[in-house]
Amino acid sequence: MAGQRGRSGPLGNLNAARYPWRSFWRRRALRVEDKWILPVLDTYSAGLLSDRPDASEAEKRCVEIAQIARGASMLILAEAARSGFIVQENGSWNLAPGARELGRFLGVERACLQTIGLDRRPKPVQSLDAYLASPPDEHHEEPA
Repeated sequence: MAGQRGRSGPLGNLNAARYPWRSFWRRRALRVEDKWILPVLDTYSAGLLSDRPDASEAEKRCVEIAQIARGASMLILAEAARSGFIVQENGSWNLAPGARELGRFLGVERACLQTIGLDRRPKPVQSLDAYLASPPDEHHEEPA
């Protein structure tokens, strides 16, 4: 019986949870006013996993880390929208503490995406003969 001491363990036990990080985000990690981020992060991780349907456990962990980094970045940007990126200190200015760390979280997210193979890839370039042999309407799109 969940929630009863002695029958299921202490309250908030995450030992047997299939996705313990989801429960952690919902129960403990976020303030009530920041719960808006949960559906956004669920959509983000679902999108990444749909790009890699046969993801290994390590790739799933990288998706989870990228999701956490994305969430932290979004919370930093939301706080900066409320209070600003710049703070006044002793007659000069400095970046807000969260804004100073924004680049680090974005770098972690980018590294995770590269690790699971979702980095940018250049388009294959045609040979000059193949380009000249193709019909003219395939060379470029007309502006609308």
